[in-house]
Amino acid sequence: MQPVEIRKQISIFVPISDWRVIRQEAARRRIPITELCRRWMRPEIAVLRKKAEQERNWSDVA
Repeated sequence: MQPVEIRKQISIFVPISDWRVIRQEAARRRIPITELCRRWMRPEIAVLRKKAEQERNWSDVA
């Protein structure tokens, strides 16, 4: 069994008009706003993790 990774919370400020459309989309999908944002962020986070891993591997070679 893999250990559970420690989590940190982030907060962002968006204009009310943006918050409303985000809330509306989350309601349409019947998921919490937090989950909607996670889904939107996941592809970019994967790119960042891959980049960080490549940089670590490069520094190991140097």
